[in-house]
Amino acid sequence: MPATPPPQPASEPLARLLLQWGVAPPPSLPVAERLGGWLGWADAIGLSQVLATAPATACNDAAHREAQDWAGAALERLQVELAAAFDDALLARESAEAAPDGVPLADLLAPYRLHHAQQQRGMAARIATLRERLRPRLAESSGALARLAQLDALFERAIVAQERALLGSLTALLTRRAQAHHAADPRRWRVRFWADLQRVLRAELDLRLQPVQGLIEALHDDAPR
Repeated sequence: MPATPPPQPASEPLARLLLQWGVAPPPSLPVAERLGGWLGWADAIGLSQVLATAPATACNDAAHREAQDWAGAALERLQVELAAAFDDALLARESAEAAPDGVPLADLLAPYRLHHAQQQRGMAARIATLRERLRPRLAESSGALARLAQLDALFERAIVAQERALLGSLTALLTRRAQAHHAADPRRWRVRFWADLQRVLRAELDLRLQPVQGLIEALHDDAPR
């Protein structure tokens, strides 16, 4: 029997974590206004067409149940695998040791930046794949879920650049955290920074998974009675 993976620490909302670190949230805007700024003209036309078409009323109960079972298992598996990849054994061991003398901070930061970038790419690619595989299963379940799948595909295309830019800015924030830890303790700063990086990755995973979790919740809410 395969070993059960160790439980992962609970994630925390990324917005709350950033607030704890002194990053003020951007001005709050209505959802429609924010989407209006992100949608291109082609996306806006596609959205109009989807909303103007009444969803079919047919429901495939067997496909619905199969989609529920598949989606729940796929999400759980992905969460476990991505979270396990966050904990690099070599980096964790080096972080617990005193930093070597005479090495520039930028050089000591390089492996952490690389690890963060690799995890971001992995999360983005694998979550996008799950989302893409989930949509056809929704479409086969009911007319309402088919429309939701269309909307999800449209919004994913519309906001991918915004998401990449916003989450990409975490690199600069982590650099500032490293600089602050280094200034406070030049020898033992890495263990605190490694903890910060783990918190950011868990919070980022939680944020990235929200669209998938929303689709799965809709799949359960629309279940045959």
